[in-house]
Amino acid sequence: MVGFFMAQAVATDVMNVMQFGVAGIMGALWWWERRYSRQREDQLTEAHEALMAKQEHLDALLAALNGNTKVIAEFTSMQGEILRALKANGGGTGGGTA
Repeated sequence: MVGFFMAQAVATDVMNVMQFGVAGIMGALWWWERRYSRQREDQLTEAHEALMAKQEHLDALLAALNGNTKVIAEFTSMQGEILRALKANGGGTGGGTA
């Protein structure tokens, strides 16, 4: 039902433009082309902005991941040093004084 009304509206618009002849049709085609080009440009702009926002989130996530990786590497290195120190001092053998 909506398609029927849409077809009638478009047909009416075309008939109104046709009364101005070829120049009217050319003007209408130019107007429609500009209108839809602008809509497409707006869609592309929105898509670009969404991608850039996601890129910012991804950059923040990667920075946090890099920071965590450095901390884990430092922690592992410190644990290795503590283990070596305990072995060098004879600690960690289970022997103690009571």
